[in-house]
Amino acid sequence: MVLSYGILLAISLRMARTDLMRLTFNSMLDHLLHGRFDVDPRIVGYEGYPFNGRVYAYWGIFPALLRFPLWLVGRLDLDITVWSCLAAVCLAAMAKVRAVLVVRKHALQNRAADWAIGLMLVYILLGGSEVGYLRISIYQEVILWAAAFGAVFVYFAIKGLVNREFDTKALCAMAFCAGCSLLTRVSSGVGLVIAFALLLIFVAVAPGAGNDAQHQAILWSFARSFTERRILLPLGILSLLLAAAGTVNYCRWGSSFTFVRYSEFCEGCTDKVAQVLTSGLYDLKRIPFGLVYYFFPVWVLHGRNGELFFEKTQTQWFGGIEMPPSSFLLTDLLPLCFIAFLVMALWMRRGGGTPPVRQWAAAVAIGLLVPCALMLALVWMAYRYRMEFYPEIDFLALMGLYFTVTDRNLLTKFARLRRWMTAALAVSVVSSFMAVALYDISNFGPSQEFLRSGVVQFYSQSVAEHYHNVMSRHFGVH
Repeated sequence: MVLSYGILLAISLRMARTDLMRLTFNSMLDHLLHGRFDVDPRIVGYEGYPFNGRVYAYWGIFPALLRFPLWLVGRLDLDITVWSCLAAVCLAAMAKVRAVLVVRKHALQNRAADWAIGLMLVYILLGGSEVGYLRISIYQEVILWAAAFGAVFVYFAIKGLVNREFDTKALCAMAFCAGCSLLTRVSSGVGLVIAFALLLIFVAVAPGAGNDAQHQAILWSFARSFTERRILLPLGILSLLLAAAGTVNYCRWGSSFTFVRYSEFCEGCTDKVAQVLTSGLYDLKRIPFGLVYYFFPVWVLHGRNGELFFEKTQTQWFGGIEMPPSSFLLTDLLPLCFIAFLVMALWMRRGGGTPPVRQWAAAVAIGLLVPCALMLALVWMAYRYRMEFYPEIDFLALMGLYFTVTDRNLLTKFARLRRWMTAALAVSVVSSFMAVALYDISNFGPSQEFLRSGVVQFYSQSVAEHYHNVMSRHFGVH
């Protein structure tokens, strides 16, 4: 696993240009150790936000803290972006594999169940978020770590749900992941914090077996549970990390609840981007096109009038639409199939009650949906932002896998569709590798101008340019 991901990242590194911006977190750590929260403007470049005479990065401080060993040996000049990305993607993969193995412990002794487990394991290791986003950049490093915290969070959520118990250790781990995610990428962190808060509320209302809450009024039970170590300890961990995030925000922008000041960002933007941002960083009107961008990438095609599909929408509502085109319906077809099994399971059991486990699952699912909604309404659409959807996709898919391998009726349906499920895996893996290949040769930033001559022509030129750059940089060929 480490070797295969490392090879893909090494390929991306050889194709990538030398980028001083990848030392941003080195600079951030150096300044943090001197009691400052800004970064060197020469390093952060155009991603720096000027405020009160200094330049700040909008990324969280967690990736900077990872560089602490470099400071100990006096080598803050080293670029370890590739190693940080590798560590993040391996952590996420291990968490997802462990979640599948937890589900396997409850599976029926059946060949179909083993096949379903095997399909999900192959998908995790060779497709989806573990393969489709392996590009070396500071942007990708941040979102890979946010996704890693999301994957670990989902692992403990699945473990607690299938075991029908959230112990102190699991809740503390989930609180830590939520807080660290907020210190890495705010949109991801907000989702985990909300998911954890909702889960903690429902756990407090229905603590589980061995507790006398069932004999008391719900409000009294809820209040009393917050005096228990199982609730207080994770709540304390999350509070400390939230306070840390608030302190960083205050020292940067003068407000604990401000993660970035886009008013300063607008001053350095083109008139078009600044005008779009005045309508708000998030807007519900952008959601329909967001669904098109993430699921039906027809926006790269031209209509009969020669314009791109939805070109007016792209121009009016978005600061930028980035390449490459992709779709969850291809790269993540297998987990979407297991989500369909989850829907079937819920439909079959709709006549039953709503035990605490279902409330816990609903709480997590609602919270993890928040980053998805934020990305759909965001002023900027980017391929890497797809990773914000994976905690939700993985959680629902794993729940679907659990219901499939523990229910004889669903397992019978799966057995009938086994060939189609295997085909879905093949589509997911192949399209993930194709997507990361396109991602490696795509430029960051708005893509409309590049698509005037067509998407095929754009990528033909991109391949030629990248080949020439690699040859000239590594072999001296001009």
